[in-house]
Amino acid sequence: MKQVFAAALMAGSERVTAWADLLDEINVFPVADGDTGRNLKISLAPLIDTDGLQAGYLQRLVSAATGNSGSIMAAFLSGFLSIIGGCPLGRATTAGNQAARKSVADPKPGTMLSLFGALESALCRWPETPQKTDGSRVIDILDGAVRQTPSQLPALKAAGVVDAGALGAFVFFEGFFRNLLNDEARLKPITERFEGLLQVTGNGDGAFLGGYCVNATLTPLPNTKLDDFGADLGESVVTVADGNRLRLHLHTDDQEGARTRLASLGHMTAWQAEPLTQASAAVKTGLKDQAVRVMTDAAGSLTRDEAKTLGIILLDSYLVMDSEKIPETLFDPERLYHAMAAGRPVSTAQGSVFGRHQSYESALARHDRLIYLAVGSVFTGNVAAARGWRKTLSRPDHFQVVDTGAASGRLGLIVRLVAEFARTARSMPEVAAFAETAIRDCGELLFLDQLKFLVAGGRLSRSKGFFGDLLGIKPVVCPRPEGAVKIGSVRSAGQQLDFALDYLKKRFYTEDCLTLLLQYTDNRTRLEKDIRPALEKAFPRARIMTTPLSLTTGAHVGPGTWAVAFCPALSLQ
Repeated sequence: MKQVFAAALMAGSERVTAWADLLDEINVFPVADGDTGRNLKISLAPLIDTDGLQAGYLQRLVSAATGNSGSIMAAFLSGFLSIIGGCPLGRATTAGNQAARKSVADPKPGTMLSLFGALESALCRWPETPQKTDGSRVIDILDGAVRQTPSQLPALKAAGVVDAGALGAFVFFEGFFRNLLNDEARLKPITERFEGLLQVTGNGDGAFLGGYCVNATLTPLPNTKLDDFGADLGESVVTVADGNRLRLHLHTDDQEGARTRLASLGHMTAWQAEPLTQASAAVKTGLKDQAVRVMTDAAGSLTRDEAKTLGIILLDSYLVMDSEKIPETLFDPERLYHAMAAGRPVSTAQGSVFGRHQSYESALARHDRLIYLAVGSVFTGNVAAARGWRKTLSRPDHFQVVDTGAASGRLGLIVRLVAEFARTARSMPEVAAFAETAIRDCGELLFLDQLKFLVAGGRLSRSKGFFGDLLGIKPVVCPRPEGAVKIGSVRSAGQQLDFALDYLKKRFYTEDCLTLLLQYTDNRTRLEKDIRPALEKAFPRARIMTTPLSLTTGAHVGPGTWAVAFCPALSLQ
């Protein structure tokens, strides 16, 4: 039974990941900062584990808890996950509801707390041998709870949307119950179920503007009580307990004062304070007037902010480290490369086929036509998963899947160029034809510092890696349809720039209007001070962009790596 519940929890978490962008778009309470989906995606990531929930899963959930919605959900799960140990579903829900309400210093109706209450009431009649109709009954009750949220919170009513946190919890539990009862075929797009309630049409500003969003972990002092972590610390205070450890979230305009106050209550082991800002216009409008939208994998060197600016739908894979599975665009690069340098194992993973299908469904439900520029099929199974799902569509011409044969910066550059073109394009064939040109003409040089990380990831034999590092060999590779192809090597880091300049000068003229995408790992300063100026001098008319290397790639090639993707001027006509 444990594996059955683990699979259902994973399905719920993956469904939230798929609809996270929509949750961000309608996030207006308690702060209109467009991060409810992001926070739930981070907080629920520990449940995405194809091997089932392992020992310490609750500790990982508490550690991952982020933001107001993510922290409340983690508090609920601290009780609800007793189902893994055999607790009846109804009793586990009651425990979760009580833990969630206890975690919030100033609970409000019209939030996910209302949905938890509705779930507890709905499960009071949960049979020992449930049928699919029992799941549908519960889902309908939760649907009603979500619809009531605008009448319970003035900020939601003014904005014309349901509560993003409550909707996120609904998305989770609909995925959970449909999977639990083998009824996933009856899942339907959230945009269809809540049509007319998912677009901000009025003033959606929350009551608290400015300041900081704080997430901290501490061990309370012996004389400290849970009541000490109350509303006097700030706004939206949420506390999640795990034994003698406490995860805390709050909003404050005095982060130093909050930090001092918390330090007086316990030993702090983690502290993060991010400025609270309004959701960007790109998030709120979604560039809805664009005829064809571009979707791609985060395996291309493209950050979440860059994707939002360009109107690109970005699909995550996962990084796995210290038993944690975290979406790659939400993983701290500094933490990754520090861990790799220290010799800690790091790997990458894809979501399930169900999770990927949900992502495609979510994107197509919100945008009429999509072109999916997928990471090369030699690197992942994403192309096959997308093409398989496309066959189920009544209008397959609205979802085009392109195997780019690329990854890292080459994929990132292709996608940037196609997204820029798609802003003014009028049809799918027009965008697809331009994408073919970009795929043909874009290339990349990836400069590795050490071979041992490829060995650790199984992409190079141990003997070759040992002797390569012993001899100081630094390979130069290019991601191509047939895989990562070695195209050269150098003996020192200093020779890498010479190799790049020589390679590019043999293929392009000085006056060519190139587009270059520089990518860094833990060496941004080197790129900006040495490499970029040399490229600007060699190609004065080039458009040069700098961005972090895809963490999917970084997890295989390690710190010290850098890359340059390149493309000649392409016709936009």
